[in-house]
Amino acid sequence: MAMALAQIGAAFDEAAVINSFKMGIEELIRLGPRSHAVPRARFGARGALLHGRSLDDAMILVERWWRSERKAFQIASALGCSSRLSLEVLRELRLILRLMRFKRMHAQLGAILAALCDEPVAMAAE
Repeated sequence: MAMALAQIGAAFDEAAVINSFKMGIEELIRLGPRSHAVPRARFGARGALLHGRSLDDAMILVERWWRSERKAFQIASALGCSSRLSLEVLRELRLILRLMRFKRMHAQLGAILAALCDEPVAMAAE
């Protein structure tokens, strides 16, 4: 009985961690890049590299970055000098882009990247 309870607890703990991560990402999207300094600090450099790309192209590029960074992390871990920060930033960016695709936010990507990089956004004349 104790073993079953431990397995159930572990499963729910893992699900809670994943759910918390997803809720944090949704909160970052909801706040937007101009309302808080955290998105600009975490994603500003990568966002500048994605500027001018479509959502699908950005997803492909970020996936390549994540795979490359994951390989580099594995090598660095084997040598004993690894840092997970860039891997975690890319993990969050991958999820943000996937969530944007799911919510059909293709048109908003350009404005979000411009705000992330502190570029002036062109406003329509009223």
